[in-house]
Amino acid sequence: MTPPGTPASPSESRAGGPSPAPASPGGTASDGAVPVGAASCYARANAGPEAHRWQTFPDTPVVLALARTFTSAVRVLEALAVFRGDTRVRVLFAFDGTSAFNAGTETLLEGVEAGLIPWSDRLAVGPDLVVTATENADMAAFDCPVVVLPHGIGFQKYVPDHRTRQVRLSGVPRPEFHDADNIHLVLSHPAQREQLRAARIPLAEHAQVVGDPAHDRLVSGLRLRDHYRSRLGVRPDQRLVVTTSTWGPGGLLGSRPRLPGALLGALPHDDYRVAAVVHPNVWFAHSPWQVRHMLADALDAGLLLMPPEAGWGAALVSADCVIGDHGSVTLYGAALDHPMLLGALGEESVPGTAVSELVRTAPWLAQEGLRAQVEQAIDTHVPGQHREAADLAFAHKGRGGQRLTELLYRLLGVAPPEDAGHDGTQRALPQPEPDPSSGTPRAFEVHGWAEGVKEVVIERFPAAAREVPDPPPGAVRHLSVFESEKRHALANSASVVCREPDRDPGSAGWLERALELHVGAFASAEPVPEGTAVLLRDGRRFLVRSEAGADPVLAAAVLYTAVRARLPLRARGEILKVRTGSARWECVIESRAAG
Repeated sequence: MTPPGTPASPSESRAGGPSPAPASPGGTASDGAVPVGAASCYARANAGPEAHRWQTFPDTPVVLALARTFTSAVRVLEALAVFRGDTRVRVLFAFDGTSAFNAGTETLLEGVEAGLIPWSDRLAVGPDLVVTATENADMAAFDCPVVVLPHGIGFQKYVPDHRTRQVRLSGVPRPEFHDADNIHLVLSHPAQREQLRAARIPLAEHAQVVGDPAHDRLVSGLRLRDHYRSRLGVRPDQRLVVTTSTWGPGGLLGSRPRLPGALLGALPHDDYRVAAVVHPNVWFAHSPWQVRHMLADALDAGLLLMPPEAGWGAALVSADCVIGDHGSVTLYGAALDHPMLLGALGEESVPGTAVSELVRTAPWLAQEGLRAQVEQAIDTHVPGQHREAADLAFAHKGRGGQRLTELLYRLLGVAPPEDAGHDGTQRALPQPEPDPSSGTPRAFEVHGWAEGVKEVVIERFPAAAREVPDPPPGAVRHLSVFESEKRHALANSASVVCREPDRDPGSAGWLERALELHVGAFASAEPVPEGTAVLLRDGRRFLVRSEAGADPVLAAAVLYTAVRARLPLRARGEILKVRTGSARWECVIESRAAG
């Protein structure tokens, strides 16, 4: 060992250590050289007999977090919040890339700048405690305590086992580890222990019923519901429908891939927003590009697609209705006492679990009449309707973080801080930031009808959804697009062409140019300081002033409906009452001289 103060060799002073040698085929370095690869950056300072030479905290116990899939990595990162702020504990990560769902996992860990070491060095760090949220990790060589966290809720479904080509109970470690007395499964409810005992799995006797910190964070997050909704762009008078899908052909997206778009087409845009929470295994089996590609119509229609790593919880807290399947997020929605609809239930669902109880209390979503079913679910929801399912999934409510903290510190052999479990595991949920592909509708199918001679009702649906309802009897319909609409088929079929609200208002000649470019359009509309200016194909000009703000689609829709319904429009101004869903407002339509 080089004595302290001894100058480093030239190669060490330039590169921070000896020049790296090629890694061996197994991913480890030979002859003491630094291995090559993203996970190798932290290897020399943390693995091997001389690691203490480089450490500022050499005598602190080591917690080794094992990641194998994106889902399990997210869950273990959340759980490790129990050590947040504790200078007595050192945390390292190792990534087992053998899963079919390993894509994105290493990038996630590198993105949070975790101390990631090669999988081959997982024993060399001398861990005092291993924490993982994947049951498929190789735990054979560890003699320290190993904590296996759930990456969902309990053992709710059967999944394929790539080793035996049979199915297995999701969340249960491989059979060769069933008799290991150092492996501790973390459970959210005592019923899960009985489920393991019924399956004759010895790990049941070492399992720890902790509760569910994720559930507790969701419940705590209810106080920020209005804030989260605002971040999602959901107005107080709008309802948010959250769809959630687990992975596999039996999940909501696998069995009903067009449902998000169909909901956007069925629910009036001014009354509803629709979000989607998709299991990370869908994202990283098929690629994020593929997910966005398949949901393109829904995204163009305004779908709020939540990214796989964060924000789904805040979106779920924000929901007015949850449409799900047999996945864990559906159960979390039920535990938040949201109105529920079940859109799918795969054959892999395990009878006798909390999901089975939810099936008894949550209505099924039929293919037809989506709007009526969503409205009925919300309007007829009885508080506590799904309490039995939640009670079967979650024990020790509100104490999951504290109990998990106590368990991990006890197994680590370190006394927990005095405020253990009251900070790290109960921090606010990550903000709901929709995927960048989530768009704002640029084309609308608009339905309008008159109720008497002084009131107009307007409903609009995103045209990109492709599945929009027929208008009520007596209503007139038209297609209204913004000039930036990228789908030429929609733009060329539009009856009304609108200028973007954020463009500089009042540039001379835009209304005329829009009608020249869109030869089939009946009218063009643009925001102006006084309201919305509208030019009809026959040369008539109008100014629409309203309490609804500078939304040219709505303003032009009122005028279009009034003209088609032959309502009287006096030159000096006509006051009309307008209803868009639950919102009621007034507008004034004034005739303007040509030119």
